[in-house]
Amino acid sequence: MTDAQRALTGQVRDVHGNVLTLVRPSGYLWEAAADQCWTASPTERESLTPRGAVRIISTSPPPGRPSSAP
Repeated sequence: MTDAQRALTGQVRDVHGNVLTLVRPSGYLWEAAADQCWTASPTERESLTPRGAVRIISTSPPPGRPSSAP
């Protein structure tokens, strides 16, 4: 799930009414209102694995450099 308020993606660990407890692979836990969350996209889900995160980061342009010149 992706939490709109924190712009974080995590796995649902627990549900208490309208409140989800989400967890990142690092173990970071947080709570979010269910109506502020949505199903993670394939890219967001991939970012939860170390291999996927490295691939996503490595395809981003370096800071201060535009991705393409006009």
